[in-house]
Amino acid sequence: MEMSVFSVSIALVFFSFLPLFLRWITDRWYLRRVKTESDGPKIPPGSLGFPIIGELLDFLWCFKFLKSPDDFIAKRKARYGDTGIYKTHLFGCPTIITCSPQLNKQILGSMTEEGCLSTGWPSNQLLGNSSVAVIDGLSHKKVRRHLMEAFNSPRGLKAFVSTAQPIFNSAFEDWASKGRIVAYDETKTATFSNICDMLVSFKSKTQLERMESLYRGLMAGIRAMTINVPGTAFHHALKCRKKLTGIILDEIRERKAKGIQKQDFMQILLESSDENGEKMTETEAVENIVSLILGGYESTANVMTWALYYLAKYPAVLEKLKDETRLIQKRKSGDEYLTIEDIKAMEYTPKVADELIRLSNVSPFIFRRVVKDDVVLNGYKFPKDWKVIVWIRAIHVDSAYYEDPLTFNPDRWSDYKPKVGTYTVFGHGMRYCPGNNFARFQVMMFLYHACLKYRWELINPDAGMKFQPHPKPADGAEMYFSRAT
Repeated sequence: MEMSVFSVSIALVFFSFLPLFLRWITDRWYLRRVKTESDGPKIPPGSLGFPIIGELLDFLWCFKFLKSPDDFIAKRKARYGDTGIYKTHLFGCPTIITCSPQLNKQILGSMTEEGCLSTGWPSNQLLGNSSVAVIDGLSHKKVRRHLMEAFNSPRGLKAFVSTAQPIFNSAFEDWASKGRIVAYDETKTATFSNICDMLVSFKSKTQLERMESLYRGLMAGIRAMTINVPGTAFHHALKCRKKLTGIILDEIRERKAKGIQKQDFMQILLESSDENGEKMTETEAVENIVSLILGGYESTANVMTWALYYLAKYPAVLEKLKDETRLIQKRKSGDEYLTIEDIKAMEYTPKVADELIRLSNVSPFIFRRVVKDDVVLNGYKFPKDWKVIVWIRAIHVDSAYYEDPLTFNPDRWSDYKPKVGTYTVFGHGMRYCPGNNFARFQVMMFLYHACLKYRWELINPDAGMKFQPHPKPADGAEMYFSRAT
């Protein structure tokens, strides 16, 4: 009996200390490779977690089970101090997290521009070696310049505005005919149709359905481990990417062979040239169109879902939005569409859009990778080949920068200018999203046409939230949708 009690006691002690021992093993495994002088910069505070999985269980616990993603950072602040920088091990890599405006600004700005850091995600196997999302240096500057010129050209803006609005109106009529919809699903379909029409003039329903299926496969692979084995999400994503690039390459070659000129973004991109008169290659054009559709598809749809969700829950905001909509409509004849000038003249709608984008936090963090030796920030060493996660969500919902941060309040933008680094929904520095104005304008047009003729009501206003793979209402914002009487 005494031996039995003794054995149980030993087992309890063993299993109590086992997690600590495993964490110690993990720290020693990675840190033994990092050279630090006794009087030099140290690795940031934190833990690398358990062998192989690191701190992924804690990440999933906060995001998926507690449904409180902000606890992940809050726990590290409580444990290691509010330094704004911590070490961890996530998604298969030893990682440094930054979560303060000053540090985030330096990571995304000067440290990336100086070549200390490179893109850390997604894989160039999925986006291609010419995609603006993954290339660095002069190649990045060249491609980005082409994209910026195309996005900001009067021709591009005009084509964008004239393309998007009929698609939104058609979608709204379809939703009203159904009566009951899941907003998350419907906004994704509408946004995908919109972005494909705007970028490459694809309108066929059959083709769009096929492409959307391929993009879902590509997105699943981007979020998965890079294991290229049949049956894995990454392997399937590679096949999806090959088919998507084939579809867009065929379109480019058909245009060239038949001398077809279309009024879309891809046409502008193909015709643009840099200061040396060089045009984009077919590969560059294809890979960047694939990346742009991917970047603007799910993120914009998510913001629109939240738009319908929050406006249903905040009728006072909806009424102010409708007041501005009616004012604009009075200046127009019949069902005349918005112009760029109308959008730029809006006052309240941009505040609603900015608040939606802040709260939706589609990408809670931005990835980088350390590519140089002896990188130091704020007195801390960044080991080469470690990943860096710029945790932007932690700032967007921090009461130090936004009063009552989890409350939907567009009026906060009336007399508030965010400090540098506190509103980084589109990134910062040389990798600032080139299509940020397109995204904002798209949300503003969506709001205008939804408020003009339609009404909606949440079926489950207290359905709760999901935060994996990104924030959304737990039921996808199921609602009744109809024409306003």
